[in-house]
Amino acid sequence: MNCDKCQNPAVAHLRYSDIRLCKNHFIGLTTDRIRKTINKNKFFERGDRVAVAVSGGKDSIVTLRELHDISKKRGIEIVGVTIDEGIADYRPESIDIAERTYKELGVDYTILTYKERVGKPLDKIMEKPDINRACEYCGVFRRRLIEDGAREMGADKIATGHNLDDEAQSIFMNYIRSDFPRIARSGPKTANKKGFIPRVKPLCNIPEKEVGLYAILKGYEIHEDECPNAANAFRLNIRDHMNLIEDKYPGFKFGIYNSAENLRNILADVNIEKNTLKKCENCGQNTSGKICKFCELKAYANKE
Repeated sequence: MNCDKCQNPAVAHLRYSDIRLCKNHFIGLTTDRIRKTINKNKFFERGDRVAVAVSGGKDSIVTLRELHDISKKRGIEIVGVTIDEGIADYRPESIDIAERTYKELGVDYTILTYKERVGKPLDKIMEKPDINRACEYCGVFRRRLIEDGAREMGADKIATGHNLDDEAQSIFMNYIRSDFPRIARSGPKTANKKGFIPRVKPLCNIPEKEVGLYAILKGYEIHEDECPNAANAFRLNIRDHMNLIEDKYPGFKFGIYNSAENLRNILADVNIEKNTLKKCENCGQNTSGKICKFCELKAYANKE
């Protein structure tokens, strides 16, 4: 199999566009797509301080390195936020990779732990007999700690490593739940919402496998293990089924992603939010109820 552009040996076949690419052309195309996403959606303004959420996995490492590469030209400053959930035999190695990458690039960073911010590491939380879905707790805690870390670092924007597969899975799950307000709020970047730091997703239209191949071809050090708590997650089942459909109908994930983009355009002028935001009585963060989900789950996780 040869590259369609230069006839050198191909390293990738992008079936959704039926194109075969060598190492150099694959890297070039992927870099261009990431930067087009940044430009098209006007992610940054000169002077922005951007906090990249870095776990040490392929998606976050690629995001960190790509934004660092363009930071001087764009007039933005990159800082890092890493979350230590407290998962033994999994998280320590990925944090080491994140720290080595920060230091190599000369990026300031902070590490926030569940033990300090939530009260217990995730492994301890999961010892409670009535808690059997780690992702339900971890998703809420991680999102809050990334927000807190970015705010403490003085960030104007948060960049995450969500790829096309992540986005398509979230969209599909929200369709199933008829959660159209959440679909309306999602996308390549979140709208400026009072009390929250805007978030951007530079990899949102790059398939997961291509992010992994890109990281390998560029020689990036990445953590490749999957979270041990994800085995029974609903999202994992959605992922597996979507991969089967994508294999049979290349471009399926792009179709899901684009359908949500069209829906967001339709809903742009429609107020579909069910609740107005208030201040959490515990922590002061914006929430739709009296107590935010973070405080609710934190209290339950620490309840003896």
